[in-house]
Amino acid sequence: MAFKRHRFALSVLFLFLVGIPAAIAQIAGLTPEQLRMFQSLSPSQQAAIMNAVQGGGGIGQAQMNSVPGLADVAPGTFEAGAGLFDYNFGSLSELEDEELRIKGDDTLVVSSKFKEDVASWDVTDFEADPNRSRLLGSRMVKLDRLGTLDLPGIASIPLAGLSAEEVALRLGAEPLLAILEFEVTILPLTPSGTAALQPFGYDIFGAEQSSLKKQQNLSLLMRESPNSGFGLGDTGFLPVPRDYVLGPGDTINAYLYGTENYEVVLQVDRDGTINFPKLGPRSVVGLTFGELKDEIERRVDEQLIGTEVSIAMGALRSIKVLVVGDVERPGGYTLNSLARITHALFASGGITKIGSLRNIQLKRNGKLVKRLDLYALLLNGDTSNDVQLQAGDVVFIPPATTLIGIDGEIRRPALYELAEDATVEELINLAGGLLPTADAKSIRMRRVFQDGTRYVETLDVLGKTDLGMTLKSGDILTIYPVSEDHEDAVFLSGHVTRSGSYEWQPGMTITDLLGSEKYLRPKADLGYLLIRREVGPDRRIEILSANLRAARLDPTAKANILLQHRDHITVFELGVVRSAAVKAALLELEAQSTRDEPFQMVKISGQVPAPGSYPLEEDMHISHLLRAGGGLSAAAFAAEAELTRYVVNEMDTRSTELIDIDLAAIRAGNDEADLKLVPYDYLNIKEIPAWDDQFEVEILGEVRFPGIYPVRPGETLSSVLARAGGMTPLAFPDGSIFTRESLQEREVRQLQTLESRLEADLVGLALRASADPTGNAQSAMSVGQSLLEQLRKTQPTGRLVINLDAVLEAPGNAENDIVLRDGDKLHVPHRSQEVMVLGEVQYATSHLFMGSKARDSYIQLSGGLTSNADKKRIYVVRANGSVVTGHSSRWFIGGGGKINPGDTIVVPMDTNRMPSLVQWSSITQILYNLAISVAAINSF
Repeated sequence: MAFKRHRFALSVLFLFLVGIPAAIAQIAGLTPEQLRMFQSLSPSQQAAIMNAVQGGGGIGQAQMNSVPGLADVAPGTFEAGAGLFDYNFGSLSELEDEELRIKGDDTLVVSSKFKEDVASWDVTDFEADPNRSRLLGSRMVKLDRLGTLDLPGIASIPLAGLSAEEVALRLGAEPLLAILEFEVTILPLTPSGTAALQPFGYDIFGAEQSSLKKQQNLSLLMRESPNSGFGLGDTGFLPVPRDYVLGPGDTINAYLYGTENYEVVLQVDRDGTINFPKLGPRSVVGLTFGELKDEIERRVDEQLIGTEVSIAMGALRSIKVLVVGDVERPGGYTLNSLARITHALFASGGITKIGSLRNIQLKRNGKLVKRLDLYALLLNGDTSNDVQLQAGDVVFIPPATTLIGIDGEIRRPALYELAEDATVEELINLAGGLLPTADAKSIRMRRVFQDGTRYVETLDVLGKTDLGMTLKSGDILTIYPVSEDHEDAVFLSGHVTRSGSYEWQPGMTITDLLGSEKYLRPKADLGYLLIRREVGPDRRIEILSANLRAARLDPTAKANILLQHRDHITVFELGVVRSAAVKAALLELEAQSTRDEPFQMVKISGQVPAPGSYPLEEDMHISHLLRAGGGLSAAAFAAEAELTRYVVNEMDTRSTELIDIDLAAIRAGNDEADLKLVPYDYLNIKEIPAWDDQFEVEILGEVRFPGIYPVRPGETLSSVLARAGGMTPLAFPDGSIFTRESLQEREVRQLQTLESRLEADLVGLALRASADPTGNAQSAMSVGQSLLEQLRKTQPTGRLVINLDAVLEAPGNAENDIVLRDGDKLHVPHRSQEVMVLGEVQYATSHLFMGSKARDSYIQLSGGLTSNADKKRIYVVRANGSVVTGHSSRWFIGGGGKINPGDTIVVPMDTNRMPSLVQWSSITQILYNLAISVAAINSF
């Protein structure tokens, strides 16, 4: 489809370039589909084409970009006039989307699984074969240079040229893998390191080859033959030197002015003669352009009195040369007579990657007349050997014989073509020299011998011995950077202003490095600095800590640790977890631990600012671990702590020992109490008893000073109300709502239990619904599902029913007063004048309290009971949350009992009509009560 779009767009463009739009229909070969293609373009695209045609010039890049399919064509490619219909549509295949194909050294991700219809015994046999079973799942594989996948014990499968889908089919066609189905992904990895080295110098032909490829793909008629040289190889505008030797086919332009004014075009004929009017014929064979020019000027001066002449070279003769060997397009080329060797190379598309850049041979009449080294041109700008060609010359490019690679810290990493006796020094000079970061004393040279053996040697090019070493074809030199390790430096990181490396000198201490506050950020922890140190020839890791505060107070004390070169010092921030840097140190210590040298780790937990695991330092004591943990927190019990120690006894079993630690003595400076630590010691700092017993309650609504109050353990509600100034005259104590977090959590669990039971009931009801001809089960199931949905949306409140009047009348009375807990809330509402009616009534609403009316009167004001109402179970929810049912007194005598302001009358559903719903009546009551509480709380 992409190809067709390009073809239609370009065809329409061509037609508009050679004729006016009115004549489109009469142009031979124009199809209706092509006309529709043009009409389908946007107005701006059509206008771009019309403007280009009416302007009489070529299509600009802006116009081309506006036409689908033309954005990638080079500017100036199209010209108005003849020859445009020579466009070769078949050459546009490169514009089509190419599918990724396998080539040598590719990396694939192969995923496989058993086919769905595979028999179990085939699976068992497959899994028993280790060569095949390892192919299950997903794995990454690398092909060899020929694109072959080697599966040991199965087959070597050539895959070069296939797409990912075709590779999957090919693998599945292998008999031993027939029970698997494959999915293959080609990873287009970019080579790196020595694998990415490219031969030096060949990219000079890259732009030329790209330009030539575009010209061939478009196949447009040109004034000059495609083989005549262009771009970097163009000689059409080179000045003709005086020593240019004339020959048949050259043209000389003579301009006469003065007594006579005219122009003469003189062409050298096959005999090497020119015929100058009024001067006669003259043989120019062997003459140079300068000699002929001087002679014509002399003769005109002598024979044509009063006339001057100006001589210039016109069109030059063409010569035929042959370019053979390792070039992109070997063959014969017609060039002009000024062409040199490099022009012939560009005309042939350039040298291939296996051709020699340093041994380009010019042969004339079967003899070698010149060798051209392109390295001299590329590296030094030397063109002395790029001689002018003559007709019949042969340019021959043999294969390169000696390629040597150099990679790493070098200015021009590449593969270089060298002579057989080239030295390391010559290679380094060709590559531009070493970078300042190169380690000249440890250059790796890899060599492969023809017998299949490999050889690696480390070179030191600071000395002349290795610089003069002779290289062989295939050698690869890798130049590594200087090691990042600084022998005379220390490193600072963490909560500092200037992290990085600093000069180390013998005798340097921690205060020498951090003696000034300018190196530390605010809130730096001066009590614990972590020092990572490399010890011994094997550079084993050792961890120390420093107390910078103590070291600054007394620089001569032991706390002012002596630093060593390569020490890494980390500064922490107060109040921030230290796990990242400390964990990195612990991982290093764990990696080097053995049975004889156990993991050097201790742990502290409890009431410290930075609990966790820490490296065990040499001669580390309890006080040091406390310092690592940031000291004791405010809630820490400073009298004693507990140390857990793990001991491996003689029977190689591990036992636990608990040791009481006298923290008070340690803090007083008692060295005997400051126990020395061993690996895996675990120190636990206890909390002060009743530290967390301080809590808060909230008083809202009609109190004099509502707000949040801190409460001491054992304090009651009456006490806090007194602190809040008591209630206002508008307060409604009977409607107070007291909520508790623990009760809310309990309600959540109860609702979840009810939900599970209701779901189970609905499942059983669904089984009976299909066999119930009356439809009662189906009706009950519909009601139950609605009830379940309401249950899931219900919000638990954690309300505790209280008698606030009784609390206020007898403060501290154990029967009525409430001992407060953390998070308790008391909502004291405004005096209420409403009575709410809910449930199975005609119109559920609120009514203004009327003291003379009883329960049934309010129900009648709501339209009376519905047919589903249960008269026997009508109940009243008092304003304080208590429930009064019809069974507690003679409710049906005299209209159902007394109603108070703020009460809610609830008329439940008659569940006796549906036997399956009898057990659900309690759920409806819970839902009503919770809804009433939520509504009351939301009113604040």
